[in-house]
Amino acid sequence: MAILPATTARRVRDRSVGDGPELEGPTLERPDVEPDLAPGPLGAVIERWIPPALLIVSWIVGWIAAHTWMVGEPVTWALVPTAALLALRVVLERTLRRTGPDSPQLIAAYGLHLVLVLVALVLNPLTCIYAFCGYLDSGRFLGGARERAVVVATALLCAVGQVGGFRVVLEETWFFAGLAAVNLLIALGMMHLAREREGLLVQRERSLAEISRVNEENSRLHEQLMAGARRAGAGEERTRLSREIHDTVAQGLVGVIRQLEAVGPGIDEAARHRVTVAEEAARDCLLEARRAVEALGPHQLHDGDVVEALSALVARWARTHRVVAGFDGDDAPRDGRHAEVLVRIAQEALANIARHAEAGAVSVTLTGDDRDQILRIVDDGIGFDPETVPRGHGLENMRTRALEAGGDLGVDARTGRGCTVTARVPR
Repeated sequence: MAILPATTARRVRDRSVGDGPELEGPTLERPDVEPDLAPGPLGAVIERWIPPALLIVSWIVGWIAAHTWMVGEPVTWALVPTAALLALRVVLERTLRRTGPDSPQLIAAYGLHLVLVLVALVLNPLTCIYAFCGYLDSGRFLGGARERAVVVATALLCAVGQVGGFRVVLEETWFFAGLAAVNLLIALGMMHLAREREGLLVQRERSLAEISRVNEENSRLHEQLMAGARRAGAGEERTRLSREIHDTVAQGLVGVIRQLEAVGPGIDEAARHRVTVAEEAARDCLLEARRAVEALGPHQLHDGDVVEALSALVARWARTHRVVAGFDGDDAPRDGRHAEVLVRIAQEALANIARHAEAGAVSVTLTGDDRDQILRIVDDGIGFDPETVPRGHGLENMRTRALEAGGDLGVDARTGRGCTVTARVPR
C-alpha cells in the first residue's frame, strides 16, 4: 500500500477556533505572527471526510477479503471498533473547532483513537487503509513531539496491515521491521520536507508583510516630501514676490515721492494741491507695498536665525510706521523648529497694531528654555474688548499657526489699555 506524504507541521487553524484574539493575515504591527496555512475549502472537506470514508471502505474490503482470500479473520467483530472510531471522529472534529489543536481534550481523545485503531487492526488487517490517515491527523489535531509520535505510530500500524496482520508479524518479524523502517523513513522525510516548505511560506509571508510596510512608509515619506516641496515652492515664490515688490514697486514709489517733494514753490495753488494729493497717495501705496513685503516674508530667516529675523522685522516695521518699537531677544534660544511660525505671528501682530491700535510704543520680547520658545508683543494702543471685537483673520491666523506647531496663543487686551499677544511654540 502506498504511503502518502506527512502532513505539514502544526498550522494556524480556523480563525474562529481557540482562545486567542482573532487574527487577519500577516500584520504590520505583529510581523512575528505566522501566516494562516490552513487548507482551502476543498482541502478542509478532504481532511474532514476522507478519513471516515476510508474507515468504512477498510471494513467493507476486509469483510470481502474474509470471504475470499483472508479466511479466518474475525472481520465481522471489527465492525464494533469501526463504529466507535466513526463516533470518535465526530468528537475529534467538534473538539478541534472548540479548543483548537493540541488541547488536552484532543490529546486524550486521539490517544483513545489510536487504541481503537490498534483493536480494529487486530480484527481486520485491512484497517491499515484507514490507519494511514494518521499522517493527516497528526498535523491537524496535535503538535510538537506528540505530532511526531503519531507519525511513528501510524507508520508502524500501516506496516502491520501491509504484512497481513499481527500473525504475520510474529512469523515474519524481520520483514515487518524492514517495512516499518521504510514507512518511517518515508513519513519522517516527507514531514521534514513539509516543514521546510512551511518555513519558506512563513518567510515569504513575513517578507511580503515587510514589503507592504516599507511601501506604506515610502508612500508616507513621499507624501511628506511632496508636501515639503510644495511648501518650499510656495515659500520661495513668496520670497521672490516679496523681493520683487521691494525692489521694483516700493523703490519706484520712493522715487515718485522724491520727485514730488522736489517740486518747487513756483506753481499755482491748484497745482500744489494736486501734487500734495499725489504725494499722499504715493505714500499710502508705499505703506501698503511695505506691508505686503512683510506679509510675504519671512525672507529674514534666509540670512540668520530667529532672533536676527525678529530684530530686523521689528526695526523695519518701526521705520515704516514711525512707531517706537523695541526688541529683546538676548536670552532667547536661537535654534528651534518653528522659527518661521514665530516670525509669521510677529508680522501678523505688528500688522494689526499698525492698522488698529494707534500705538505709540511697541515691545517685542523672545524668551525660552529647553522645551519652548515664547514670543510676547505688547503695545500701548487703544486696545479692544476680546468678547466684542469682530473675528477677523489676524487673531485667528496667529492662533492657527501656533496650534499647528503644537503650541498656543494668548491675547490679553482691554479697551484703552493696549494689548499683549503671547505665542508659545515647542522648541
